Amino acid sequence: MVFTGGWRVLVGALVLSAGVVAPATASADPAFCDTWTESELPKPDGVGPSGVAGAAGVWAVGNGSFRWTSGSAVLVWKDGQLVDQLSFFRNVVYASDVNSSGVVILTGHTFPAASRWQAGVYTTLRGWQGEHGVQAIDVNERGDVLGESDGKPVVWPAGSADARLVPGTDASWSAIGIADDGTVLASSNTGTYWLGASGPVQLGAGTDVEVRAVRGSYAAGRSGQQIVRWHLHGRESGPFAGAVDALSVNSHGHLLGTVDNGTTTGATAFWPDLDQQVGVDSGARFGVITDEGDLYGTRVLEQSSSYPVVLKCVRGA
Repeated sequence: MVFTGGWRVLVGALVLSAGVVAPATASADPAFCDTWTESELPKPDGVGPSGVAGAAGVWAVGNGSFRWTSGSAVLVWKDGQLVDQLSFFRNVVYASDVNSSGVVILTGHTFPAASRWQAGVYTTLRGWQGEHGVQAIDVNERGDVLGESDGKPVVWPAGSADARLVPGTDASWSAIGIADDGTVLASSNTGTYWLGASGPVQLGAGTDVEVRAVRGSYAAGRSGQQIVRWHLHGRESGPFAGAVDALSVNSHGHLLGTVDNGTTTGATAFWPDLDQQVGVDSGARFGVITDEGDLYGTRVLEQSSSYPVVLKCVRGA
């Protein structure tokens, strides 16, 4: 593992502000949601099984398949209403994430290629130095996209279609997520690291770390047998009382996860802070929590039948 001074040269392009950001805490934001109303997100009749892949602010994006032909569909919602269907006949293309400005990131499966979509306009994300095996993994609030080019972690800065290699990484690394200031979270065989302006910061003391979600300046996941949260400065908080898995984290540090209820999937719960657990009364499978406290996911009726749902926050504590 070699970290060079190259990041400090690149950081001006990837990070708009080099100032030190004071770590935020979940308890610093007292408002959180404790009551939700569930509704189905609309989808076209020709789209069959589908679910939500990402959400931020009033935007959500999901993936589905067609009922009567091969291919895939990406569904884009705003304020709970379907605003676009991106159709890819005889091809599999999926959305990974969306930010609160409606920037959607897409990856084609058959011939790995990535693009950024916003308001009906596609931008092809080019590989590093002409490489073709490209995928988009995460997008932050200002529109920076994290992905991989022939297996190497790269960043496409907001508004740019040209990949920039994350300094100190190569194809032995795996890209995980990107914080709102452009700091990248990636893992190697030595551990998991925040890679930013101040140099590498390791999560945990070794390789027994599994990150499940990144948003804002937080990551959440498993450290040993505990579910914890990491700030991008490396500070670890936890464990979350009663949590057995992490599903999503928002920029307040609030966690969406599961508790053990005796089933294989567990029950969904929400943690506004480490020791405060709020049960989510729904049989759907949720995977995204927004800063506003809305929960997005999928209701599965049977193996080949599912539809996207949202739990809208109706009351906060």
